[in-house]
Amino acid sequence: MALGPLELMVLSFPAADLNDGVRATLDRLDHTGQMRVVDALVVRADPTGGAFAVELSDLPGIRGDPAVLAALATGLITETDIHDVALLTDDATDVLAVLLEHRWLGDLAGRVAAARGRIVALTHIPGAPRPS
Repeated sequence: MALGPLELMVLSFPAADLNDGVRATLDRLDHTGQMRVVDALVVRADPTGGAFAVELSDLPGIRGDPAVLAALATGLITETDIHDVALLTDDATDVLAVLLEHRWLGDLAGRVAAARGRIVALTHIPGAPRPS
């Protein structure tokens, strides 16, 4: 199955609020239809200062269909991604990493190709600076 383009979105939550943050994020992404979650996991700090990944289906107390949550564990988020994301966590903060497929772009690419064009670059800018 061809995928793409993909984007890794990383969100941090206070550890006590992680489950609510996961649900709010996944519920919103699932309902738009413009993006598809292709992998998701949580990165947590361990007592020694290291970090480890937890699949959503292994999170205690998370609401949702266990089969759906388990299906999000595709392994497309790599060990390198997990290592990079681990830099954003500590004992009070959990990090949710969500790999997204931009579905809307397939339609756009077809329309651009019909006009004899092609998409040559995509650049993510996390937010525009606010005017002073």
